[in-house]
Amino acid sequence: MDINKSIDYFLYELSLNQSQLAVEADLDLATLSLIRNNHRSPSMKTLTKLASACEVKVSEFIAVGE
Repeated sequence: MDINKSIDYFLYELSLNQSQLAVEADLDLATLSLIRNNHRSPSMKTLTKLASACEVKVSEFIAVGE
């Protein structure tokens, strides 16, 4: 599972930048940055927020990165 691929895919598909995704997912920009730079693994709660912001199920969000 590569969450960075998922994040990058949805950033592109939704025409968002990292700051916009952080706002949509109700995440701190620093937290999202740490996840994207492989310094932190996202919790299930964070994955749920990211998937919701991208309007997909968590399983779909994760599948994009596989």
